[in-house]
Amino acid sequence: MVSSFNKWFRLVGTPLFGLLIYLIIYYIDPRSFEQANYTGSEAWQAFCIDIGTTLIGAYLLSEMSIWVTYWLNRPLPWERRPLLRFLTQFLTLTVTSVATIWLLIKVTTLLAYPAYPLTELDELSIRQTLVFGSLMALCLNGIHTGEYFFDRWRSLLIEAERLKRESVEARYEALKQQLDPHFLFNNLNTLTYIVEEDPKQAVDFIEKLALVYRYVLQKREQSLVSLDDELTLARSYLYLLEKRFGSNLCVEISIAPAYLNWRLPPLTIQMLLENAVKHNIINSVQPLSIRLFTNDAAELQVINTKQKRIGHPALQPGPVDDQPGGVGLRNIHNRYVLLGERPPRVVDASPSFSVTLTLIAP
Repeated sequence: MVSSFNKWFRLVGTPLFGLLIYLIIYYIDPRSFEQANYTGSEAWQAFCIDIGTTLIGAYLLSEMSIWVTYWLNRPLPWERRPLLRFLTQFLTLTVTSVATIWLLIKVTTLLAYPAYPLTELDELSIRQTLVFGSLMALCLNGIHTGEYFFDRWRSLLIEAERLKRESVEARYEALKQQLDPHFLFNNLNTLTYIVEEDPKQAVDFIEKLALVYRYVLQKREQSLVSLDDELTLARSYLYLLEKRFGSNLCVEISIAPAYLNWRLPPLTIQMLLENAVKHNIINSVQPLSIRLFTNDAAELQVINTKQKRIGHPALQPGPVDDQPGGVGLRNIHNRYVLLGERPPRVVDASPSFSVTLTLIAP
């Protein structure tokens, strides 16, 4: 898509730039113009030919500059190898501009001055035109490249603002999910049962519940927390779930000690655990198994058995947003994108559902 700047520059800026180069050549060596039939009876005709040739050359160099830039964007983008891109673009543009100007001069000479022999001054003028034409091509390319970088910078600002807004929404969603009335209702029901059966366990249950809410309030504004902190929260959260589901919920945690100080967005593990519990059947006939472990690629994997809950569609392969629990998974995905890290990989293949998270070095 051509920007409005490029449209206006092609229409107005390019011819003005060409005329500027024409005037510069005149002021450097005005004698060449005095001998170019500008003082004779055909002065107006010669002047129009030179101006027309200059404008055609300016447009050719401008379009060639844009073409070279776009042609190199795919195989050699600026973001990947800037120095090599600069050298390649500089050399390509220099060679093509010299060839274009030389060809234009030859065509103009053959058509407009077929019987006019070239003098030493004409050859000097041609060399000057080649040099200044090449400089003009480089200047035009610099303008187009600068406009490209400005447009990229503006796009990055818009993207950063969008990600910032999504980050705020993600943090709000994380807090909202943690303070879900259903979560509180289920735990209060469990607490009521425990108080009647074992008051001492009820105290432990309340402490774990308070720890979960305290963690939410303390960490919600942070971008990253340690894996060790997340596991502490996860164990407290699992304590609440185990009191609710008993032996029907089996969780295995296998974390390499070397990764305990590595980081990830807060509440990530808890949201994945909640997603697994919320969208699967959990009973004595179909117990739910969840595994948390690290691999050699500095990643945390969370895998759970997949058991369709009545009233919920079966999990199907597809985008995160289309899956049950997609809000929570999208929340995690957006926060990883905001941090400039690789987003989580979701694999939905019966009989399990897995999410792989990148751990960020401290």
